Order: sequence, then structure tokens, then C-alpha cells
Amino acid sequence: MFSFFRKDKPDDLMAFLKEGQPDVGAGPSFNQAKQPALDPGAGIEVQEAVGGLAPELEEAAVLYANGKIGETAALLNRYLLDHPDSRDPLPWYMLFDLYEASGQAAPFEDAAVDFAVKFERSPPTWSPRNRPQAASQPAPVMAYGEKYGSLERVKQGRFFQDAEPAPYVRLDFSKTQSPDEETALALLGDIVRLNDMKKPVELIGGPGFAVRLDAARQGGRLTESGWFLLMAVLQLLGKQEDFENIAVDYAVGFEVSPPSYTPPLEIPVRGGGASGPAVATGPSFPLSGAIVPGNEGQFLALKRFAADKKQVEVDLSQVSRIDFAVIGLLLETLIELSQAGCKVGFKEGNELVNTLLQLVGVNQFAAVLGRARA
Repeated sequence: MFSFFRKDKPDDLMAFLKEGQPDVGAGPSFNQAKQPALDPGAGIEVQEAVGGLAPELEEAAVLYANGKIGETAALLNRYLLDHPDSRDPLPWYMLFDLYEASGQAAPFEDAAVDFAVKFERSPPTWSPRNRPQAASQPAPVMAYGEKYGSLERVKQGRFFQDAEPAPYVRLDFSKTQSPDEETALALLGDIVRLNDMKKPVELIGGPGFAVRLDAARQGGRLTESGWFLLMAVLQLLGKQEDFENIAVDYAVGFEVSPPSYTPPLEIPVRGGGASGPAVATGPSFPLSGAIVPGNEGQFLALKRFAADKKQVEVDLSQVSRIDFAVIGLLLETLIELSQAGCKVGFKEGNELVNTLLQLVGVNQFAAVLGRARA
């Protein structure tokens, strides 16, 4: 272990941390590393099969949920080529829905011709649903588990690439327990790097993480790096008084001058654009757009809408994609509604979204109805 402090170190916490950190490069290339399809830190268990669904189609749904549009299209096209005798229209519909959601009219029309020849009936017609809008660009999210392992290192490269143009970022500590020395150093490294980039940081699960860190501190289980991590989290949360109390305790325990508090960078105001969630005007509640980290507030709106109802239909016709990272929150919402006696049904979702919902077990708490097709 190396020490974060020398006698000539500056007072500012981030300057303390920066001098103690090893040189941080750009991280592993996201394109060169093998990207895991699933994030175990999200706590989602994917079922092995949905009514005998081919593994390739399950993989396509998960790839799509992770935003891998090109890889999903390639997988589906390869599946169709490898199964020329199959009469199952599902992979075709998945491909059509992908092309519609991503605005790819030309390959849609090519596939439509092939579909008509194969099935000897009229193919689906081009009718693009809600398209993602630049104004609703979500904030990049880095979700941490109990340890900072190979999965986090792979995600880190993509996260910092996405963070460069983003107005702010989000760090998710909701699954993180009191870290060991190696993990604390890694988390501090990410925080220092974001500070160097002048990126405002929003913490998900930050207050709870601070409580867990402080409990470890009071129990004498926190390493020196853990102390710094606790102070960094309190600073990002804007808890100046708590920060200063911990800083004084640190100074006494380690016989150094306490680091000083610096207010966190202000997070840009969100909302106000045309890309906000759709408004419910009847018994059906509409979700819209790509539901990704940063705009999962639609699920909270659904919960409020359903609070006094016994049955709710959720209209997915304008949803292009549900990101795998927000599935946990969707499941929590559905479990709460189910426990409150509210029956929920999803309708008009595209085939990739519907398959994902089945894979993660949404059908245990809600009905998932297929899209009506001509």
C-alpha cells in the first residue's frame, strides 16, 4: 500500500487523492475487450429459456437491451441464414422491430421482400415508432458491485468514453458494500479521474453507501483508502458538516492536517425538452422512447399512476428499447404494485422488448402481451 499523504500535500481532498493515485490512463479499449452481455451487479437473473426460445434469440434480446444494435442485427440475420427451413416468424419480427426502432428503412424493406417470399403473405409495413431524441441523451452510469473486478474494468473503458461528451455522469453504489483496500483505491481512482475531467457526478445509492462506509469506520474496519472514499462520497453528496467531522477524526487518527471540503460541481438541470415521458390520459399508461439510465423516472411515474388502481395497462408501443441496467428498477416497481393488489399488463411492445421482459421474469408479476400485427 502506498500512502496518500506527504507533509507537503495540499489541503484540498481531490488534490490529496490525485497525488496518491497511480497514473490513470484511458483504460482498456471497450471495442478490444469482450463485453459481458449481463451485469451481475444489477442483480438480475436471466431465465435459461422462454417457452423453448432459441438461445440465439435470447442472446439477441439481451444484446439489444445493452444497446448493441449492430451486433443484434447481425446475430438475427445469421440466425435466419442458418435456419432456412424454420417457419417461426419471431426472429423476423425481432429484426423488423429492430430496424424500425433504429430508423433503418432500407434493410427493413429488403427483409420484407424476403419475408413475403418465404411465408407467401404480406410482410409487415414500415411504421417506425418513437425514435430516440438527442435532447434526452442520458447520463453515462458506472455501476459498482461488491468488488472492483474484471467486469468493472471492462465497463470502465466504455464509461469514460461516454463521459467525455456528457454534461454529467452517474456512479451507482447501491450494490457496493464496505470495500477492501484494492476496491477502495479503484473507486477513488474513478472519482479522481472524473474530477480531473470537471464532470459533475450524481450518486445512485450514495447515502446508503456512506452509511455502510461510516459503520465500517466506527467498527475499525476501514482502511486509510476507505477513509478517503468516505470523505469523497460525502463531498459528492454535498454533506459538508459530515465531511468535516470525518476529516477531523481522520486528522486525529493519522496525525495529519485534515483535508478541506470543496462543494461538488452542480448537476445540470434535466427535463424541459420535448423528450419527456408520455402523459397518461386514460386507463392505459404509456411509456416512451429508450428507457435507459437517466430517464428511468418513467417507472416511478407508473407507480404513482397505479397507486389507486386495481388494474393497469402499460402501453409499450412507443418504447424503442428498455436498457438492461434499468430492468431491476422495473422489477421492483412491478413487485410493489403486485403486492399492493394491482394487476399490470404490458401491451404493444416490440418483440425484442417483450422477449427481454420474459427472460428476466417480468411475467411472474405482470402479463406480457404480443404486438398486434396486420
